[in-house]
Amino acid sequence: MARIVFELEIEAPAAAVVRALDSAEGIAGWWTGDVDFAGGEGSIMRVGFPVAPKPFELRVDGVDDKLVRWTSVGDFPPHWSGTTITWTLTPTDGGTQVHFGHDGWASDDGPFPGAAMTWGQLMTSLKQYVETGRGTPLYRKD
Repeated sequence: MARIVFELEIEAPAAAVVRALDSAEGIAGWWTGDVDFAGGEGSIMRVGFPVAPKPFELRVDGVDDKLVRWTSVGDFPPHWSGTTITWTLTPTDGGTQVHFGHDGWASDDGPFPGAAMTWGQLMTSLKQYVETGRGTPLYRKD
């Protein structure tokens, strides 16, 4: 199994990072403006993009000040099916260290490299959003 991993420090408390990961407003601020999401453990997040034929569906399997975990439960995109996305949050003197993992990929070829590159861009967007209130989402629904 292949995995995408990133680590970054965000100059904000873990609670601010969790708000960005577990609310429709937060997701819209750094990932995509096309989001349907109530937030909270057990909820299903649907995120869409103009180039995608249907939304991605992710279930929140855990959320607290140390960890946020999503599982891809939809059938689109097919290479995400059953993968998990885990955000591990550790307090630091200047804010929060974020360890990101997208696990369960069948292989590291095909769509994997493009997804890894996109997640890298999104890590920068998440950091900007949490620290300044303005990220660079892939799609803004204005």
